[in-house]
Amino acid sequence: MSTMDACVLEEWNGPLSIDTVDEPEPGPGEVRVDVRACGVTRTIENAIGGGLSDDPALTPRIPGHEFAGVVDAVGEGVDGLEPGDRVLAYFYLTCGDCAPCRRGEANRCTAFDGWYGVHRDGAYAEKAVLPAENALPLPGGATFAEGAIAADGLATPLHVCRRAAVDDTDTVLVIGAAGRVGVHLSQLAARRGARVLAADVVDDRLEHVDAVTDGAVQPVDVRGDPDDVARRVRKAAGGERNGPSVVVDTVGDVETLRAGWDALAMGGRVVSLTTHHERAFGPLLREFVEKEAAVLGSRYATKNEVVRAAELLADGRISPVVTERVGLEDVPDVHERIRSGESHGMVVLEP
Repeated sequence: MSTMDACVLEEWNGPLSIDTVDEPEPGPGEVRVDVRACGVTRTIENAIGGGLSDDPALTPRIPGHEFAGVVDAVGEGVDGLEPGDRVLAYFYLTCGDCAPCRRGEANRCTAFDGWYGVHRDGAYAEKAVLPAENALPLPGGATFAEGAIAADGLATPLHVCRRAAVDDTDTVLVIGAAGRVGVHLSQLAARRGARVLAADVVDDRLEHVDAVTDGAVQPVDVRGDPDDVARRVRKAAGGERNGPSVVVDTVGDVETLRAGWDALAMGGRVVSLTTHHERAFGPLLREFVEKEAAVLGSRYATKNEVVRAAELLADGRISPVVTERVGLEDVPDVHERIRSGESHGMVVLEP
């Protein structure tokens, strides 16, 4: 059997190591993909830490789900895919048969079977096997790095904007705007005509967001006392009585989220897309009524949104933000930097 290099996690919340492993073979209904680009991201760091599942029976595990590549083998019973096809991956393992799946809402699958890269080996490797239904077409004009970004870093913002109905009447506060979801969300919301406030806690990250969005967003410092942060946000949005109409939390910091809620305009929407364990956010019921406000959860994206995200990158309407390109041997160090808060934007693995 052929072998390959892969980045392996022996136990949840443990260290990553570069090992030589057997090259995977596609089973019935599966395809094998030559991995050309895979995001090294905070979402994967959350998974490595056991944030999606900490079942020891699932390790050792090869992480990684935000990837694109070329099909190089297909299993029995696979139709519509063949070697040479360019694909990008869908994160969720779904049934394809429940009512939401049949409606094209695979992110709401009622027979959800877990996450790619958590419940089965992922793409921190030279090759990866995934269910054929998780291999989506990569548009011809998109690079593999753009496919890796689209798989989550832009597909998630696309779903957020649709979930919150962002348009040109909105002022959108993006908490964690320097991350790969935040920086692409900032661009997308601005393209929809919204005024965008980009919030982060480090000056050079705010400068980075300003640079990659060509000044289309207004930086906001969210360090300090939540009451002071709320006042700064309201001022940036146009005054003490005019807060943002949409607050999107990509970080999961409860104090910052509370400040965003306090700054929220009448009739506003707070959108959370983080899955960190044991973090709760609960405004008083009267506050919902007084502001006629809503708190929304945003759950990944549909398969159509993943492909649409790749199309937005391919035709240049959204600019891909890649801050670093690395090899397999660099991945453990990148995750150390993610844990210590030293990374921003999108790091792309090119094995």
